[in-house]
Amino acid sequence: MKAAKKLRQLEQKISSGYSLKEAEQLSLEQRLLEKQLDQFCQKPVTPQIKPKKTIKAPTTTATLDDLAKGPQLYVSSVSVKAPYQGKKLQAWLQYYTEPKQCFGVRDSRQMVWCVEQRQQAKANFERQWQQKFALSQPE
Repeated sequence: MKAAKKLRQLEQKISSGYSLKEAEQLSLEQRLLEKQLDQFCQKPVTPQIKPKKTIKAPTTTATLDDLAKGPQLYVSSVSVKAPYQGKKLQAWLQYYTEPKQCFGVRDSRQMVWCVEQRQQAKANFERQWQQKFALSQPE
């Protein structure tokens, strides 16, 4: 049923927008496809049914054993880069507490405020961390 698929694609194109130049062509194409579908619905063509192929069961016990084991699982390593790691991460987690009004935020203005608060806290934390690091280093 290629006409139905083409009609769906055409309707998506129409709904997503088109130029004035394309309007007449799209309208003509849509009427043509609708007419084809209408004719098909009045005189449907029955598809030829092909016999299904049968799959033979495995005859060896080794294959059955492999099937009994189930699918093999593979582990891939995923590396997530956090802004801080190690002692600095621990210090950040102790330093920063997300404001209560930032949990489950859906309002964009509130979300912006929360992001700004976090960025400001991060900048203050960085400043304090650098000062602490500079003081702990002997010259």
